[in-house]
Amino acid sequence: MSSLSLLAALCFGAIVLCSASSELPIGHMLPLGHHRPAEKQIDSYDEVISPQEFWTKYASQRTPVVFRGAAKHWLATQRWTDEYLSKEYGKLEVKLEGKREKLGKQPVGEVGVGRDTIEHFLKTYTGEDKYIVSQLPEPMYKEVSVLPCLLCGTFKRRLLEVNLWVSSGGSRSLLHMDADNAINCLLHGRKDWIMVDPEYNDYVSIAEEEDGALGGFSLVNVDKVNLLKYPRFRKVHWTYSNLTAGDCIFIPYSHLHQVRSYDRNIAVSILFARLDEFSPEPDCPTNGSLPAWDLLSNQHIAWSYSGHGQMSMGNTDPEHIRANFLNLLDSEDAPEDGFIDKKTFLEEICTAKELPVRPPGQSYGPDFEESWQLVDPDGDDKVTADDMRGFSAETMQKLTVFIDQDPANMPDYEYYSISHDDVRVFVSSVLRSKPKISESTFIGAYAKALDGSHAFGRKLYDKLDATNRGYLTVEDIPGRETDIFNEYYRDYGKDDKANQQFDKVLVEDFDPEDVQEVHQTRDKRQNPGKIVEALEEVLDSSGTGMGRKGKVATAKTEL
Repeated sequence: MSSLSLLAALCFGAIVLCSASSELPIGHMLPLGHHRPAEKQIDSYDEVISPQEFWTKYASQRTPVVFRGAAKHWLATQRWTDEYLSKEYGKLEVKLEGKREKLGKQPVGEVGVGRDTIEHFLKTYTGEDKYIVSQLPEPMYKEVSVLPCLLCGTFKRRLLEVNLWVSSGGSRSLLHMDADNAINCLLHGRKDWIMVDPEYNDYVSIAEEEDGALGGFSLVNVDKVNLLKYPRFRKVHWTYSNLTAGDCIFIPYSHLHQVRSYDRNIAVSILFARLDEFSPEPDCPTNGSLPAWDLLSNQHIAWSYSGHGQMSMGNTDPEHIRANFLNLLDSEDAPEDGFIDKKTFLEEICTAKELPVRPPGQSYGPDFEESWQLVDPDGDDKVTADDMRGFSAETMQKLTVFIDQDPANMPDYEYYSISHDDVRVFVSSVLRSKPKISESTFIGAYAKALDGSHAFGRKLYDKLDATNRGYLTVEDIPGRETDIFNEYYRDYGKDDKANQQFDKVLVEDFDPEDVQEVHQTRDKRQNPGKIVEALEEVLDSSGTGMGRKGKVATAKTEL
């Protein structure tokens, strides 16, 4: 570069910086953290501290802390290569998300939308936008250790859930907070953490959640923070830590954080309850020393997952459900006779599930009746405070699942993610496109047109081809609509205000390619024309000759 060119470049840079400093806030439209220098690095230790010290300095104060190298000796850290995981745990099922939280399509795995086997994931994850964010299957517990600061007293009795995170790197989260405490241990790769203390929550534009929610996320685009739209964000102080393999970080509940990962990345997170107090009784060492290291497989975890079937990831702590009912019994609004009757109980359940309370005389349905029978096994039509205190952990877990069940935890989540109407449009269109539709054409078209999985496309095909002819025709639908489409009638049952707000800021604050990617699947599913266009692409690529002016286009007008 000539001296003149260099000078011009320097002058241009100076002009930009001057303009930015005089007209725009520092850090405007730059990644999170550029608006002001970090307050400090997060406290760190080269050794794990005692449970009592951990409680006093960090857990009780909701202050993050890092334990350097704490997981380096774990069997998981030493063994979990892709080859080893595929061989030992390949058939176990895990949940999937996109690498950028709330951006991009919902990944599709071998098992279904948002669900894959570990083996299939590891064969494909380097070339696709997908990321394991899942409960850790129980068979893997035997190679994970628990930090000694959690291995006695109240901590040990209130271990809630264990989660697994695996990616090829390049994942990043929103600025968000979780409802429970967690110690997250990085086994492979690198991660950068930014933490924001709860005292700054009013400045970060947190999406509106349901009443009493302790988790949530900020609406701010962490890649390009718009300080003109969110001027109060300039007041937000932050701390940080850079983690490498073997490091563990404590993330307090309701503490905002944002995470970016690099390289092949594996982490395990052990969640434990929000606590108002800690008791070292009966098993913490009295001299302040550490309990012995122990494996996760030797601990009681409130919410565990076998590796197949329904998960319980993110379920509410059952003890908080118990506490909520006890608070109701002890509050100023408590029933005068000192117990909760069936009517009051079911109304509370409806409120918790964000469903309308039924008018007098109208049944709540069999599921609600079963929930009442859980807490009124003797049939005396009342639940007292003593009853509620005496319910077993198993009873409280069953009640919690009924109150707060996430369809994304279910193995048939795909039935919730694709609407009944869209499946009808797809089936009607594909069967009118040719006199006979083969199994492979139908399944490929299902995956393309609805962004569904081959596994669920095959299930739908098998329903349609009830006589195993090996092909489908338009005559396979009439009179069988309920039987064919009933699975896709399922619904979440409540609106998600937070995600509705995110959809709005997505258009306003995020890059156009991000917006397009997010809405690509959703628009297709909500627009019959988009479904038909995707179907035409599949039929064209299969050599049928049914293009945009063929029978699929005709089917569009008939629908």
